[in-house]
Amino acid sequence: NVWLGEEGASCRPSLSFSASDAEFHAVVGYLEDIVMDDKFHLLQRNFMNKYYQEIEDTKENKLVYTPIFNECISLVEKSTEEQLLEWILGFNRH
Repeated sequence: NVWLGEEGASCRPSLSFSASDAEFHAVVGYLEDIVMDDKFHLLQRNFMNKYYQEIEDTKENKLVYTPIFNECISLVEKSTEEQLLEWILGFNRH
């Protein structure tokens, strides 16, 4: 058992991360910060308030949903990209 030492004591295999792994984990962590931020929640709320009357609780995907979906994707991508770019530029300055 790789989790148990000679005497049965719990020991974990050592994990090492490369610089690219560390960068990846930093970006993923920042993306998590973005989607948990109040600004992102406000963006979602405003979008939902704009379109909630268009959406019906049915299994049917109506044609009117396509432009709404596209706008949602565009809005989320733009917001996330802007905030991520700000973070990267700020990170590179330090």
